[in-house]
Amino acid sequence: MTVSITRSKASVFLAFALLLLCGNCTTVSQLTESAERYQSNHYEKSCKAWSREARIHKGLEVRLIVSATFKSEQFRRSYTEEYARAYRLTPEEKRNFLKDQLQSSKRWHEFVMAIFVPEKKWDDFSKTRSMWRLYLVNDENERVSPLEVRKVKRGDAVTSYFFPYITPWKSTYVVRFPSRVPGTGSPIIKERTRDIKLIITSILGTAEMRWNLR
Repeated sequence: MTVSITRSKASVFLAFALLLLCGNCTTVSQLTESAERYQSNHYEKSCKAWSREARIHKGLEVRLIVSATFKSEQFRRSYTEEYARAYRLTPEEKRNFLKDQLQSSKRWHEFVMAIFVPEKKWDDFSKTRSMWRLYLVNDENERVSPLEVRKVKRGDAVTSYFFPYITPWKSTYVVRFPSRVPGTGSPIIKERTRDIKLIITSILGTAEMRWNLR
């Protein structure tokens, strides 16, 4: 009989303690998943349309895998729409962002590249004495070398969002080429230019990616 009373008192005490604790708890509403797409369908199509992939093999051994996106004027317009959607830009902020994008497309020709190489020492694209050479070539066989090859910090969530082929196993670079051919001053991409090629070459081999502009 004594044991039964003791257990009853203990149960009452426990229930009272829980009530006191719950009085200090914050109510958590039910979590809901966003119904929005990870990327808009329009941007996804644009990114695929302006992206290419190439590889260098020696037999069955992979020496280089590269994915690249040409940030053309058309791509930059899609990029602006997606950026404005993701960051909820105001109409004025969106206009200013687009203005900057279009100005950049006239100053230089920019590519985003994701690179995989099996040897760490081969991943030196941004070094002054890199083992690699990069060229932007038009259909008249005019070519320019990069103004800048900049390595993007690994794990950059913003870059990997907009360029989904970027993975933790790849290094990411931004490559900027001049808009005009040194010496002649001729635009590397003219109104009559039908296509351009991004060439990546070294003693390991050559990878070429072509973009049709018409």
